[in-house]
Amino acid sequence: MTLFKYIIDSSPIGEIIIIWRKKPHFQIEEIILSKPEKKASQIAKEKYEQDEELAINKKSKQLNNVLKELNNYFNERDSKFSLEYLNLDKFSPFQRKVLECEFETKKGTINTYKDLAKAAGSPKAYRSVGTALSKNPYPIIIPCHRTVKSNRTIGGFGGVAEGLESKKILLELDGLMIQDRKVVGDSPVITLDKTSQTKLV
Repeated sequence: MTLFKYIIDSSPIGEIIIIWRKKPHFQIEEIILSKPEKKASQIAKEKYEQDEELAINKKSKQLNNVLKELNNYFNERDSKFSLEYLNLDKFSPFQRKVLECEFETKKGTINTYKDLAKAAGSPKAYRSVGTALSKNPYPIIIPCHRTVKSNRTIGGFGGVAEGLESKKILLELDGLMIQDRKVVGDSPVITLDKTSQTKLV
């Protein structure tokens, strides 16, 4: 099946590459964010373009809808992302549950790795939650940046500590306050267990 790419040249967190397919139906394969030492286009080249460069394509109504929502998000407007275009079947049942629960984490709120483990049905598997989030191929749509450590530090992002600046920017776009790599002030911690909600002080 033919893959295409679309390049977002600039965003608050740098270059972004969307890898997608149109057949048998529209589906996003991966959203690649730039890292401090490597642009998204270089990561995409190493992973998808060793034999042949992917065609740049924007001829898709569904892709344009995704781009519109990303633009809304980066401009701090309401955005309505969907799991419809993502392939979650390639994950284990636990990993899929973690990503689905993370998708439900609303803008302006955060949860912890323990919260997600509990929501996914395995309260003690918070380390596995971290592993699942580090492999999230759909950042921003599945907002793994909204999961932080229990001590309020923002932790890693994209599986690397160097992604902290991008995570900080995304959390700030969400309306949260970050200081010394911690969520501070009146930023809410709303757990996925709706019976227990707390606020940071």
